[in-house]
Amino acid sequence: MGSIEMEDLPLTKNDTLKQETAADIESVFGYIKTIFQEKVSTAFGNVKVSIYGNRKMHPIVTFHDIGLDSESSFQNFLQFGAIAEFSEKFCVYNINALGQEMDASPLREKYVLCPLSDNKKPNFVADFRLKSFIGLGVGAGANVMMRFALKHNEMLDALILINLVATAAGWIEWGYQKANISYLRSTGMTSFTVDYLMWHHFGKRLEAYNQDLVREYRVHFQNLPNPQNLAYFIEAYLQRTPLQFSRDGENGPLVKIPVLQIVGSGSPFVDDTVEVNARLDPANSSWMKISDSCGLVLDDKPEKVTEAMILFLQGLGYLSAINVHQLVKKMSRAHSVTSNESGEGPCFVSTIGEIS
Repeated sequence: MGSIEMEDLPLTKNDTLKQETAADIESVFGYIKTIFQEKVSTAFGNVKVSIYGNRKMHPIVTFHDIGLDSESSFQNFLQFGAIAEFSEKFCVYNINALGQEMDASPLREKYVLCPLSDNKKPNFVADFRLKSFIGLGVGAGANVMMRFALKHNEMLDALILINLVATAAGWIEWGYQKANISYLRSTGMTSFTVDYLMWHHFGKRLEAYNQDLVREYRVHFQNLPNPQNLAYFIEAYLQRTPLQFSRDGENGPLVKIPVLQIVGSGSPFVDDTVEVNARLDPANSSWMKISDSCGLVLDDKPEKVTEAMILFLQGLGYLSAINVHQLVKKMSRAHSVTSNESGEGPCFVSTIGEIS
């Protein structure tokens, strides 16, 4: 993976971490009960799906990144301020990777990254009677969503992908992740793995971002209850093959569905998303880099992500009744209570150039 450099990783010496209390974890993300949770049976075990909204509404299916589950990855964003006006128009299905939810049981050895990874139509599609859906993925979840789209493009209405890496793992990533897998299985969560996860999600300049957010995620990673389960998830993602697609159809199939890519300016994966953008059809894809944001754009700049998502979906005929500018103003006021606003808008790159 070209964007990973050794000096990017602010790793400390390896030692076992002091455990915080369960109350610390709960205070980090402010967990509240979702509308509905369901277990979907697969050949490799039960997959937990958290459901927000009315099932009669159009579905959005999400998939999270390594070190997180669906709640820690998406719950804050879905419940942030005026985002309720957006989420009420859709039914959101948050899929957990096998064994990654906070209350998961220990996994067995045979592991698959996600029920979406199979060539066959995944069980949850039939269980929830989904004819088609909008896919939203972050990191490893973005890779899974794009992989699914290339196999089942007829089931996708659109893709919203954050921090997508479409290449196989490079030697540097392979080395660090192999060390993480070994520590997670033999020792549990260590400072080495926590530092790697912080770099993966934030970037290398931790001091530049909201320190409450930095502290909260560090506590979250330190207290993951199933480090061996995380090792399986990391290992499955590490073994990914390159995603084959191209802009002209000559070096891989065309991606025919609309795609919105989002990346924070401080993310380690900016270059990866640029590489992906060069392989997408500019007529139905957009790339957005959010300035002054870490890789966790859903938490760091939720109002800017919401603006981008709504404008993208309005271009596809959804959410036509929402006044984006009024909604964003309302969200910005709410967000300013808990974070420092830079005052800069998102930067869109499209076929006509760059728009601030």
